[in-house]
Amino acid sequence: MAEEKAEMVEYEVWLNIIKDSFAEQGYAKVSTEDLWDYCVNFLWKHEKPKRYYEKVGGIMGIEPNDYFTYASLKAQVYNVSSLDEMNLTDLF
Repeated sequence: MAEEKAEMVEYEVWLNIIKDSFAEQGYAKVSTEDLWDYCVNFLWKHEKPKRYYEKVGGIMGIEPNDYFTYASLKAQVYNVSSLDEMNLTDLF
C-alpha cells in the first residue's frame, strides 16, 4: 500500500490536471486518491503499463463517465453486507 502511495506521487501532476478538469465539469468532490484508485484497480487491473508515458496517457484519457461507472460498480459490489448481518425477521 505504501508502495502505491509512493508511486502515486510520481503521477500527482497528471492526476491533478484530471481532477481540475472534473471540477470544471461540476465534479469537484473527486480527489486525486479516487482517480489513482480508479487507475490501479480498474484501468490497469489486468496489466499495468511498464513505461511512464503509457501510464500518463492512461491517466489523461480518464473521462468522468468512465470514472463514475467504476465508482458506482465499486459501491454496489464492495459495500455488500453479509446475510448474517442483515435483520431478515422484517421480511416474514
